[in-house]
Amino acid sequence: LVNLAVVASALILSLREAEAFAGIKAIPRNTPTFAPRYHFHRTPSSKLSMALGDFTVELQKPLGIILQERDNDYGGVQVKELVEGGAAAQQTIIVPGDVLLQVNGNDVSTLDFDSVMDLLISIDESSPAILTLGDGLGQLDMPKNVQKLLKTTEEAFFVDRVVRQAVREIRKRASKLGDLLKVEVIIGAGVQDEGRRGQVRFFAIFSTGGASSYSCNVSATGVQKEDGESIEIVSLSAAKDEGLGQTIEFI
Repeated sequence: LVNLAVVASALILSLREAEAFAGIKAIPRNTPTFAPRYHFHRTPSSKLSMALGDFTVELQKPLGIILQERDNDYGGVQVKELVEGGAAAQQTIIVPGDVLLQVNGNDVSTLDFDSVMDLLISIDESSPAILTLGDGLGQLDMPKNVQKLLKTTEEAFFVDRVVRQAVREIRKRASKLGDLLKVEVIIGAGVQDEGRRGQVRFFAIFSTGGASSYSCNVSATGVQKEDGESIEIVSLSAAKDEGLGQTIEFI
């Protein structure tokens, strides 16, 4: 995994206020400059293994981030929501669903909620909090038949980035589909315009209120911006046949 450093700072809402906002102790459970880097390797199953694109952001307290415990067996916390107008919301990189991995170089990926909050509160307000987060998607499943649609490893990099940025765009927006939990599998991909435009289709798992989960077919088109690194999603939709019977247009 390779970390991308992104620096941003802003002021609003104290961390203690953010903690009070989030009665979450009892809850179980790609911006213009967001351009994570990836590496690829072949696994025995011949699927393309893609490293999670983590990123680091530097924020001055107060942070304006509401956290909740992750729903897994390993601990850790993730972003539940951002306080409107807060520091994290203003720098536009962090989105709900991002997993907190490190705080000022300390591994918090398996800590419980209270331990993470104690560490965040202990940071002096005159010093920035350096947070490393990840999108929580882990390795994306790109089957062999999809790999054959791509000409080069660079195109596979690009497809991975489009999928991840599409997930981030969905997580920014509230919809009747609920929360996007994970990407099941990439089922279609194509790259045009000399590697600057990519179209993807993938199945993603959504959940409404944590009570039930279901799969949706997501389609997205992403274009590489002039900086040569960032991805802009120019079209994005998701369809759930069972029960909903319609397509949600995000972009």
